[in-house]
Amino acid sequence: MKKENNVTAVITTERLILRAAESADITVLYENVFSDPEVMAQAFYGKTFDLDEASDFFESNFDFSGTGKKLGVLTLKESGEIIGFSGLLPCNVLDEQDYEIGFVLGRSHWRKGYATEIGQAQIKFGFEVLGRRRLLGVVLPDNTGSKAALIKSGMQYHATVDTETRGTREVYSLNNTN
Repeated sequence: MKKENNVTAVITTERLILRAAESADITVLYENVFSDPEVMAQAFYGKTFDLDEASDFFESNFDFSGTGKKLGVLTLKESGEIIGFSGLLPCNVLDEQDYEIGFVLGRSHWRKGYATEIGQAQIKFGFEVLGRRRLLGVVLPDNTGSKAALIKSGMQYHATVDTETRGTREVYSLNNTN
């Protein structure tokens, strides 16, 4: 991992930095993501989190050390503004141990190409740094924005699955050809 603008950057792109989480980040993520019904409808079936639920999710799923193997905080490179979160997580929706790329952006940052940009960078990281043979994108069937970003990132529709913990999801995949 490298330092970029005095933060531990896990992934950098032309416009974005995916960095290790810091405890203070929960405030912005709660305001712009976890408490927004429209954002949560695309990621968590519309159920907003109260601050305690958001804090629990944050503590359990975010990477505070910069390993790149959990969720990180997604910021604009130029300003450092937090726009959402993203990362690679172990995923077994296809009965194998794969890694899933993911991104959740605050609504004011939708339709600006950020999801595709970080998606492409996560794929590169997953293949080149983590050495994965296949990566997945797992989305709600109605989440057309994320599906478009996954396709633009090179993934293809693979299957629709019903999971115990996440409900019905569409799975997109990309194999490492190197």
